[in-house]
Amino acid sequence: MSFNPNELILEKIRAVEEYDFATNELVGRYTQIESPSLKTAATGTAVTDAMGAEITTFYNAQTGTFDFTNSLFSLDLAASQFGAKKEAANDMKRPVSETVTIDSNHKAVLKYVPVGTAGAEIASVKVINDDNTFGATYTLTTGTAADDTFTLDAASKTLTFPADVAGRVFVRYDAITGNTVKVTKTADSIPEVRSLLVHALFHDPCNTNLVYAGVISIPRAQIDPSAVELTLTSEGKHAASYKLFKSYCDENAKLFDIIVSDDSAA
Repeated sequence: MSFNPNELILEKIRAVEEYDFATNELVGRYTQIESPSLKTAATGTAVTDAMGAEITTFYNAQTGTFDFTNSLFSLDLAASQFGAKKEAANDMKRPVSETVTIDSNHKAVLKYVPVGTAGAEIASVKVINDDNTFGATYTLTTGTAADDTFTLDAASKTLTFPADVAGRVFVRYDAITGNTVKVTKTADSIPEVRSLLVHALFHDPCNTNLVYAGVISIPRAQIDPSAVELTLTSEGKHAASYKLFKSYCDENAKLFDIIVSDDSAA
């Protein structure tokens, strides 16, 4: 018997994958999909008679959108929304803010080695008062720590203060802290056009033990950067919206394919 399903139960969208449509290289994969939605629209032109009665409507300029929310914050998805590349390196510096305690030798040891212009890795530090307010500011000197200055031995991560300074200090500096990734949003970056594969699981409504693999193949999609919102809380979600395009040189003007297979292992 040939496989020719009609009505199906959609269990879930398993994953959304983004590809460089020129090279087919995978650039992003999102697996915690909530509220996926595929929509199409068209512009209607009404044809009327001499009395203004509508005879028919011609529809053209068909478009589509694909929206979903990822349950987890995704760096790859953010990079796509920002029109950026995710950078990964083990020698990338990042900003560090640290509170350190001055010991009995008037020294404070940082967690990381500060990097920057030699002799100017840390411009200044602030003393933290007992009531957690900021107190005096101390600036870096290459001489002996005195008055409102401190010295820095970057290699040993050690700050030395005048003898009358005690308690804690707040330090901001740059450091290389290990394997690091970075996504940068610039004011003129534009998301690239991608290809999408949206993987789904279906069930036969007459026998729910029958599981079918499905995929929505979208050859041209550009993520919408006009209203990106990253909810910076632990329960926050990561939403995305794509605008679908036909290939201008494609005579079939295809926006997407919905493909269902009886191979449940696909």
